[in-house]
Amino acid sequence: MGDYYDTLGVSKNADAKEIKGAYRKVAMKYHPDKNPGDSAAEEKFKEAAEAYSVLSDNQKRTQYDQFGHSAFNHQGGGGGFHHMDLNDIFDHFGDIFSSSGFGDIFGGGRQQRQSGSARGSDLKITISMTLEEIYSGITKTVKIKRMEPCGECQGSGAEAGSEPLRCPSCQGTGEIRQVQRSILGQIINVQPCHQCQGRGQIISKPCRNCHGKGRSKKTATIDLEIPKGVSAGNYMTQRGEGNHPGHGG
Repeated sequence: MGDYYDTLGVSKNADAKEIKGAYRKVAMKYHPDKNPGDSAAEEKFKEAAEAYSVLSDNQKRTQYDQFGHSAFNHQGGGGGFHHMDLNDIFDHFGDIFSSSGFGDIFGGGRQQRQSGSARGSDLKITISMTLEEIYSGITKTVKIKRMEPCGECQGSGAEAGSEPLRCPSCQGTGEIRQVQRSILGQIINVQPCHQCQGRGQIISKPCRNCHGKGRSKKTATIDLEIPKGVSAGNYMTQRGEGNHPGHGG
């Protein structure tokens, strides 16, 4: 990871507004939707998120200015974004795009987290179209195979007549907080709970149908509204039609 200021293209005297604007510009340039399948662009996107997570926080920025990357060695980096799921980054910083018309791109996961629901994985399908359909636009009905809530346990992952138990290690939060001391005071490091894998619950009696996963594969029929003028290689997003996350994620 290079210098955080260089990553965002700002000077060390940049104010909060300049840093925010620079991050927005870099993030949009390397956004995965604009660079599908480009691992180098994804890495740049994550580097920008990590740099912004530090430079937008006054305490972290002061630590970084004094000690560089070594200030965060015990935390796995300034934000640990190299090992973070892209959706978590969108969730974490989505609000800074809402005022510039990009809220839909980055804000998709935030409502899910606030409501307490987990996020499932995406599905990708390829659609074939005739020239006439491309010219006029069309609604395509397609069948997909995806993971849906288990019909036996209703998605809980627990055997009928039993319920998931609250994790004793994290007390149901799914997180373990560790307090570390530095010369600037206390730093709280938050990590997913290892015992429950961040779910907050432990299944003592797994459902026999889904083996505790809370989901099973089924075939679904969905309608896709495809606008006119699309071309080969275009991507579209249909929210809410991917895999069910199962028990806790």
